[in-house]
Amino acid sequence: MSNYLAIAQATEALRGLLARSVQSDVPYAVQVEARRPPSEPVTEPTITVFCYRITPNASRRNADTPTRDGAGRLLRRPTAAYDLHYLISCYGNETQLVPQALLGSVARTLHEQPALSAHDLETAAGQAFLAGADLAASPQAVRLTPSKMDLEDLSKLWSMLIQTPYTPSIAFEASLLLLESRRTPAAGRPVQEHRVRVVPGRRPVVEELRSRPAGSDAEPRPGPVPVGHEVVLTGHDLNGEKVTVDAGGEPVDPSAVDDGRVVFTPPAGLTPGVHPVRVLHEVALGDSVRILDSNEIAMARQATVTASEVTDGRVLATLDIAVGDRQRVSVLLDELDGPGSHHFDAAYPLPGPRNAKAVEVATEGVAAGSYLLRVRIDGVDTAVAEDLRTPAVEF
Repeated sequence: MSNYLAIAQATEALRGLLARSVQSDVPYAVQVEARRPPSEPVTEPTITVFCYRITPNASRRNADTPTRDGAGRLLRRPTAAYDLHYLISCYGNETQLVPQALLGSVARTLHEQPALSAHDLETAAGQAFLAGADLAASPQAVRLTPSKMDLEDLSKLWSMLIQTPYTPSIAFEASLLLLESRRTPAAGRPVQEHRVRVVPGRRPVVEELRSRPAGSDAEPRPGPVPVGHEVVLTGHDLNGEKVTVDAGGEPVDPSAVDDGRVVFTPPAGLTPGVHPVRVLHEVALGDSVRILDSNEIAMARQATVTASEVTDGRVLATLDIAVGDRQRVSVLLDELDGPGSHHFDAAYPLPGPRNAKAVEVATEGVAAGSYLLRVRIDGVDTAVAEDLRTPAVEF
């Protein structure tokens, strides 16, 4: 963690690192400056280190949230994580290829030492204008990575530097700097009593959902769950002190529970469509209760068409479950003795006033004949007979 001088200290440390290493490579004096590329031609051997961009570090930008509690009190010091983007440009006698020689020295140096060492940072902090800089004490190293820039990126960058002639350059990214807030959080209240209770148990796991007619001993079958069916969940570690089932956000008491199976009847008011189902274990911890919840598994609640009619090209289907105003409803028609097939969407939201267990959908272009009728509600089709001929509607 570092104070507000961290960015300037990193730039000065990079400048100093290049000044020391490049000077040992070339036989002539080289001026290394932390500044933007000059607008006037430079004939003396010169290297400029320009921090042209600062961006939030994507992997650490939210690592310290939340920093405050519900009352706004500071819980921990906010820390900002940033990456620095540098443009390193080289100047000199071009007929003797001095800029290219300097560029080669810079590239080799930063490949050999791809991080700012504590010595580099401490040397930078010795400058009078960086008194109090503390980046060297940060546990997070500042690493240097070459940035790949295509022709378009270079064009955008150099066009930003108005009236600045292009020169051989290399771009590097310094990652990452952690800037810590000046504010100090208040100390927590003293602990008067330690209450630790170890409860044996494991989180329940649901592996499969099937259904069967309620109260029967029939083999449960996979697929949508119609009215009058009970749901059988299978998995492991399903039994506990107190077991409930969360079916679409509504708590349900199961009718049978053991370690590998939970049986329950879906709530009567559960609308057609897909709903998440979880098994919940209530574990008493003194005066409080902790909930151990299983993974979610999808349950398709299925309606059944109990009556239907066609009037003036509008299909009116009555169901055995109420449909919500903001559910997506479609009518599917498949000709019983021909190839005709149609799909019509109901208005959204469903217009009222209306019977909650009825849906009306306008159709057009349907030829006279008998059609298998399905109503699709939030992606789940109504039940059809095994012969795929009922419920039917006449046009």
